[in-house]
Amino acid sequence: MKVAAYIRVSTEKQVREGHGLEEQRYAITQYCEAQGYEIVQWYEDAGVSGGDLELREAMMSLLATAKGDDCPFSAVVATKIDRLARSLYGQLFVEKELAVAGVSLVYSDQENLAGDDPMTTAFRQMMGVFAELEKNLIKARLTAGRITKAREGGYAGGGAPLGYTAEKGRKTLEIDEVEAQTVRRVFELDVQGLSLRQIARRLQAEGYTTATGKNKWQAVQVKRILDRRPLYEGQYVYAGVVAEGQHAAIL
Repeated sequence: MKVAAYIRVSTEKQVREGHGLEEQRYAITQYCEAQGYEIVQWYEDAGVSGGDLELREAMMSLLATAKGDDCPFSAVVATKIDRLARSLYGQLFVEKELAVAGVSLVYSDQENLAGDDPMTTAFRQMMGVFAELEKNLIKARLTAGRITKAREGGYAGGGAPLGYTAEKGRKTLEIDEVEAQTVRRVFELDVQGLSLRQIARRLQAEGYTTATGKNKWQAVQVKRILDRRPLYEGQYVYAGVVAEGQHAAIL
């Protein structure tokens, strides 16, 4: 039987715990050799959450190939259900798309999940429920920890706002002097009574760059900066928590 192999990791923690791409690749290869399966295509999503199905380019490519007229495989092999998707919706969506295309699913670490009989299908769905529950529990713990940091005025994580940098391991935001000049200019133009679009056009004309380093501004980017005035004045706001920030103010 000709098969496609799908592997995915979303965090460095998964790599450290032995769930990295190479570990999955080895497990699938060994399984397929033992079963006499021929792997004709590998699909790899690296650093993409299992909950963000539409952002997983390899998975979307796999499904598109499966539904094509010249699909080269009749089954897809993954190590576990949670590599396929971390939400029940995602799992069922992938299973449905493959089923419509006449492509079956095989899990190398959970052989008892193969098959389309009612009991096996129900068990796969139960596994999907628990995978989603685990994801939500992890999210809840992370949120609680970040709120605690926010109450202390520390950086709660996520992408650093324009004007600051966030180095791994540090609890506070550090000012990026070049970006800070952009932030100050936005507020200067706002005081002059310019609209969001006018400010965006002025920033672009004056050569200021966005958080991604591009000299192409949109009104929504300007609004995002203006909405963060408390942060730029030295306060830290996260999930409804407002505290005196540990970071230096830009304004």
